[in-house]
Amino acid sequence: MSRIIEIITARGSRIFSEDELPLAIGSGENAQIPLPAGPETAAWLAESRGYLYLQAEAGSSVYHNHEHLAGSVWIKSGDTTCIGDYLLCWRLMGDRVEVQVQEARRQQAVLAPPVVEPPVESSATKTLPRVEQRPGPARSGRRFVVAASLLLLLLAAAAVFLLTAERVQIKVQPLPDHLQLSGFPPAVKIGDTFLCLSGRYRFSAERIGYRPLLTQLAIGPGRDHFSFTLEKLPGRVSFTSSPVSGVEVRVDGRVIGKTPLENVELAAGKHRLRAQVDRYLPLERDLMVEGAGRKQAVSLVMQPGWAEVTLASDPAGATVMEQENRLGTTPLTLQLMAGKHKLSFVKEGFTPAQLVLAVTAGISPAPKPVKLSPAPARVHFRSIPPGATVVAGDRLLGTTPVTVDLPAGSRTIHLQLAGYQPMALTRRFAPAADEEVAVKLVPRYGTVFLTTDPVDAVLFIDGKKHGPATGRLRLTTRKHRLTVRARGFVDASRTILPREGVGTRLAIQLRKKGEKKESHPSEGNTGATPYIGMIGLGPATVLMGAPRREPGRRANEQERTVRLGRPFLLAEKLVTNGEFRRFQPGHRSGNIGGATLDGEQQPVVNVSWQDAAAYCNWLSRKQGLPEFYRRQGKTMVPVRPFNTGYRLPTEAEWSFGARMAGRERRARYPWPGKFPPRTVAGNFADESARSLLPVVIGGYNDGFGVTAPVGRFPKNPGGFFDMGGNVRQWCHDWYSAYAGLGEQKETVDGMGPASGTHHVVRGSSWRDATMTTLRLSYRGYSKVGKDDIGFRVARYKK
Repeated sequence: MSRIIEIITARGSRIFSEDELPLAIGSGENAQIPLPAGPETAAWLAESRGYLYLQAEAGSSVYHNHEHLAGSVWIKSGDTTCIGDYLLCWRLMGDRVEVQVQEARRQQAVLAPPVVEPPVESSATKTLPRVEQRPGPARSGRRFVVAASLLLLLLAAAAVFLLTAERVQIKVQPLPDHLQLSGFPPAVKIGDTFLCLSGRYRFSAERIGYRPLLTQLAIGPGRDHFSFTLEKLPGRVSFTSSPVSGVEVRVDGRVIGKTPLENVELAAGKHRLRAQVDRYLPLERDLMVEGAGRKQAVSLVMQPGWAEVTLASDPAGATVMEQENRLGTTPLTLQLMAGKHKLSFVKEGFTPAQLVLAVTAGISPAPKPVKLSPAPARVHFRSIPPGATVVAGDRLLGTTPVTVDLPAGSRTIHLQLAGYQPMALTRRFAPAADEEVAVKLVPRYGTVFLTTDPVDAVLFIDGKKHGPATGRLRLTTRKHRLTVRARGFVDASRTILPREGVGTRLAIQLRKKGEKKESHPSEGNTGATPYIGMIGLGPATVLMGAPRREPGRRANEQERTVRLGRPFLLAEKLVTNGEFRRFQPGHRSGNIGGATLDGEQQPVVNVSWQDAAAYCNWLSRKQGLPEFYRRQGKTMVPVRPFNTGYRLPTEAEWSFGARMAGRERRARYPWPGKFPPRTVAGNFADESARSLLPVVIGGYNDGFGVTAPVGRFPKNPGGFFDMGGNVRQWCHDWYSAYAGLGEQKETVDGMGPASGTHHVVRGSSWRDATMTTLRLSYRGYSKVGKDDIGFRVARYKK
């Protein structure tokens, strides 16, 4: 820090910095140290090598410490300077110098004659008496005696001094140019030591480039060795910077200012220098200060903290944004600071694109032009009636009314609703367009011949009054709830699914109030026969399992051949909750995490293999077919010989329908291509189930967190729905690993092992997300019902 000089006068005080030296002393207007009277400039206060000195102006009367000053003199604390009638008192306190200007006090001599009058002489003048010189031999003798006595006295004093004096050693590093030990009696310097009596002495040492040393020494027995180190004067360092000024400079973590900086006092030695300014890289290095009042110049060359980047887009003219800041329009060349930048390219009619760019200072990256895709069109789908499923390509868009974003261009849209003819539309959507697609669906009708007892009963269809119950009904080919009422009778309700072009007969007999209800113990609610869509297959040969090197393959997937020699029928859809509750009205599939599994159109789950087999027998009875299973102990076993009643599909039949029917080669997944699926192909563990399941397919969203309504997703080439996804499915077979080589031979119409503890479960479900479990060759097994296991039915044609 620079030294400050405070001038204190009767009118107040003024403060000057060391950089403002020299200061003029006098009565002139330009004098920094003002005197009320006297010459305009009497003297100067200046500095050399860190020391203050006073220099008298030629022809001025200046007395310093009561001695006439003709040249210059170093200033020490406590000095006084007299100029005319004014006195300057100097006090030096570290980096502060205090100069007090005050009027010199002069005592006026008071002159007075003696009180006693002088005697009156007769003569006006009185001559002085004459003194005659006498011979002096005697006086010469007396002088010799006095001189000898004084010499003896001095010798005695010197002897006493030598006997009582302390031998004092004072070491000063580095060696001073001048040193002095002052006091009384005076110290005697002999070589590198001083002889002095015990007491207090003032010691001073000076060397150019170092601060003066001034201290009091208490000298006495045992206190005769002293060591001192002179403090080096700070260096005077100037800082400049390029190519930019205003750089903040820190030395040892302390801010000393912004460039340019001149004559900054820094202690001699090694320092840590840091320079920083916006848009430039921080500069950090060691700084060696020479000190001793010497001047040094430090040049700071700052390196840019940015790189020049050229950005382009296809098409051009996109606005480039970084957060809320608009950077410009492509093509664009700009400076980006070093670091990671997330840039957005925005152009009307196109989907915004993102570019993440890592910038290194001084290195210009060359990113490729950003490709902008046309913005999707926002399309609002409406249908009469609502509730139609909307599909674009392989993408399920939802059910009407629904609003979705579709890529610009020509698109074929399919709308499906139970009881109505499917509709296909081809539309071209402009980029960023907002359009509405409204369609009126054409109903499909089936005929139902209804007879009731009593004949005067009233019919309600889907809760609305229709009229007389007995008669011919023309109903759309979707599920309808028929309710028959008559006075004095208990209401009866049935759910029916009419088929287009096929007449269905239904007879309902009402029970009089008070009569007991008759029911078949194994049938429960004997409603209308459910419509089962069956697809004929076989004869065929099935290659089961998977190649040994197929990714995700498990040990129980040994390849083996099964020949399906007897033609069979396989249901195109899974059994729903609504269909199963006609057999067991009290069944509930449950819920998961607040999401229901119990919807009428959702696949039935949480049913055991025995429950599924019992449903097949019930369905056979409803359609007049022989029951395929018979109860044996706690389980169900097939009736031999095998008949045409409804049953669960064999593992080979299921595998043929899932992997080979309608295809030229075996399928690996329920979708074309590799894992993971690129389009919505089924109900798997997706993003909507992330809160329910530990593992999901990242980025895949089929819209259903748990089970989906049966048939909601596209059917496979064989015409079957949900052969992959939604729920796993019970098969007829007992489970076996089929790991032995002896089991590689071809089997014909195999029903699996004769016994076991678990039954085969095939397919994948809403819980599955891995490559292994989503493959169509994956084999599972279970002996209890679960929330992701359902079933479909099969039977032999004849």
